[in-house]
Amino acid sequence: MKNLWKYTQIDPAKVMVREVEFNTGKGGDPVVIIHMTDPHFNMFTERDLENPALASTHEFRKWQANGQGVANCEKCFEYAEAINADQVVITGDVLDFLAEGTIGLMKEHIWDKHPKALVSLGNHEMSRKVQGKVEDDTTPESRKQILKNAWAHDITYESRIIKDKVIAVVLDNSSESDFGHKGFFTEQIEPLKRDIELARENGMKLLLFFHDPLYTAKHDVGYTPVSFCGDKSLPFVNFATQIKLWDNEGTLAVYDLITHNADVIAGCFCGHFHNDFYTEIRAWTPDGEETLIPQYVLIGTPYNNGHVLKITVK
Repeated sequence: MKNLWKYTQIDPAKVMVREVEFNTGKGGDPVVIIHMTDPHFNMFTERDLENPALASTHEFRKWQANGQGVANCEKCFEYAEAINADQVVITGDVLDFLAEGTIGLMKEHIWDKHPKALVSLGNHEMSRKVQGKVEDDTTPESRKQILKNAWAHDITYESRIIKDKVIAVVLDNSSESDFGHKGFFTEQIEPLKRDIELARENGMKLLLFFHDPLYTAKHDVGYTPVSFCGDKSLPFVNFATQIKLWDNEGTLAVYDLITHNADVIAGCFCGHFHNDFYTEIRAWTPDGEETLIPQYVLIGTPYNNGHVLKITVK
């Protein structure tokens, strides 16, 4: 792995690009994946405003209002197309809240134009109360069904083989955080096991994409300083102590799979904090060799003129 965790495009009028490289040793054409995160589409329809929770969110939630987040997201897609990227992955919070208006923006600007994109859920997709004062009384199950109907692929676990070199895996580890479940889900365990074995048998690298960063288990590190700041209220995070390993069956099992298959799991990619951080997760290969899995926490597309991470797998 060659860590180029730096910006290569610093023109303030253009999308800001960070880069990282991995090597499979297989030769041939490289795989290029563009990682984006946290677009936070904000839009309401008249029917949305009939819902008291959404009406209150409309009154109080002004950040990215009236679809402001769309333009930067489109610039990031244009960059991906300009470099002929093989895959685009967005790690959650495409929707700032669950509404007909936000789903409409996502359909128009992502699924209709870029149907092969991979998009995870974040912690905002199932919420209708974002800075609002009124609770929504619908069930988590009903909200998740709306998202299932709106998404172009499975919302819990989706994987894609790219050029027989990479398996890109998108997992939900955030959507039910406001409903008492934090982290991964039991239904992700078996498909992740299958993809790990498929990658190992075929000499491929596995790249994992999800919204919330993982606990690093590196207790000697302390606070990680921000690499590039969007949310200035969060200049550093301790990923070894502030980021907890959530104590439920799905999270413990998925985390164990990630941290004990570091021979094929080459990197983790996420967002959520609206800032850039480079972190490393303590991990092992199946034969017990201790190593580290790099974890890239990316700033969201709304800041500056958009941000992406360009991932190249040779």
